Amino acid sequence: MTTLPRTLRALIADHHEAVLEDWRHRLAPEAVIDLDGPELRLEMNELLVAMQNALGAELSETAQADLRGLDVVLRNASQVRAARGLSPEGSVQFVLAAKDALLSLVLAHGPDDAEQRSRATLQIQALSDRCVLTLVSQFVATREGVIRSQAQSLLDMSTPVITLWDSILLLPLVGVLDSVRAVQVAERLLEAIGRTEAEVTLIDVTGVPVMDTSVARHLLRTVAAAEMLGTRVILTGISPTTAQTMVKLGIDLSSVPTRGSLKAGVALALTMTGRRVTAGRAD
Repeated sequence: MTTLPRTLRALIADHHEAVLEDWRHRLAPEAVIDLDGPELRLEMNELLVAMQNALGAELSETAQADLRGLDVVLRNASQVRAARGLSPEGSVQFVLAAKDALLSLVLAHGPDDAEQRSRATLQIQALSDRCVLTLVSQFVATREGVIRSQAQSLLDMSTPVITLWDSILLLPLVGVLDSVRAVQVAERLLEAIGRTEAEVTLIDVTGVPVMDTSVARHLLRTVAAAEMLGTRVILTGISPTTAQTMVKLGIDLSSVPTRGSLKAGVALALTMTGRRVTAGRAD
């Protein structure tokens, strides 16, 4: 006796092109525009074949492998869509349109027996629900990965260690200095100091919006670690308002040379390394 899953698989195989065409017409215009014609058809064809093979996947180990194959197709499609910046709503609508096309197929050409037709409808709905869950979960995971990558790129760009002069490094800090970023700042700075054997390092905090005890502790730890590698640290960019706030908070930076501007800090760094800037005459 032929089982219902096999009947459904044969039904989809016999009407493959018709289902694709019906599915295509059910897609919202924006879903069609998101991908070009051949690429959209390839994605639809792969998903339809995978759904066809996965029907009744609880029946055998082979069918379980088909179900895993469906998950792979969905994850790949979701990764492509997320990387392109497409919305999860469009991806869900894409699967729901496939479900509607399959249900329409069952209604038009499915089993004559009402109970069998009802069971076929439930199987297609259950499989479609699984597709939606897999697609959305992978979409969210991919988007989160993209966001983490972008955040790391921004963090890297906001923590550059610049060789300002021979044996003089500059670390301009911009933005909030929390504990996670403080660790990265220290690591990048210490790596640069070890690589260049810098004599003097300027840490400019002009772009740090808040200078509180937490930020000050992070800075002092970074300074202490840098000095253990043989560099002398100059802290620049402390505004009068920040200086008053630090005094009120009892933050002691007396062990670290400070200057109000980066210009003054550079001049001090040149002096520390036995250099001086003189005015030249253009030829």
